[in-house]
Amino acid sequence: MHLKITYNSFTMKNKIFPNVFKLLLLLSLVACSTVSDKSDPTDPAMGEMLVIGEAEYLYVNEAACTYDARIDTGATTCSIHAEDIAPFERDDEQWIKFTLVNPGTKERTEITEKLVRVVTIKQHESDSVKRYVVLLKVFIGRQMRTFEFTLADRSDYSYPLLVGRNLLRGHALVDVSQSYTLSKPGKQTIEQSMAK
Repeated sequence: MHLKITYNSFTMKNKIFPNVFKLLLLLSLVACSTVSDKSDPTDPAMGEMLVIGEAEYLYVNEAACTYDARIDTGATTCSIHAEDIAPFERDDEQWIKFTLVNPGTKERTEITEKLVRVVTIKQHESDSVKRYVVLLKVFIGRQMRTFEFTLADRSDYSYPLLVGRNLLRGHALVDVSQSYTLSKPGKQTIEQSMAK
């Protein structure tokens, strides 16, 4: 940020204005350096919002793996690539069985969760589709948190996981000029977060 400040003949003649001018100059320089300071992303557990980029690494507890995730402020709900999606009824409640695939190892994890709801997703240039919604635990900002995810076939997409506004709201701000501002969570960090 460039700041253009000039002395004019009036401020030079008056003895008060040079001191006030110096003080204002000092305060503006401090303010500019504070605004331009790139600090590390903060932690929502500390009452501050995370600053995340257009893509981040997110650990999904149920799959026991880290996903490459696309951040999409236009999406209402998070979405994850799932296969073999099969709803069923148990004890008069709706459940769903599905498989999550580790993008790196292709290891498959079969999961059974209670169905939260069914949503209708509007897709560009095609018919709307119904998707099942489940609760999954995600490691973000040094904490494990539970969020709603729609289950979808995302095999044609670059990212197997899409982060929507339901995860961002109250937790994170998005800076699209950045990517991967959060460090990839390690096993020890995740275990410590689970122990809390």
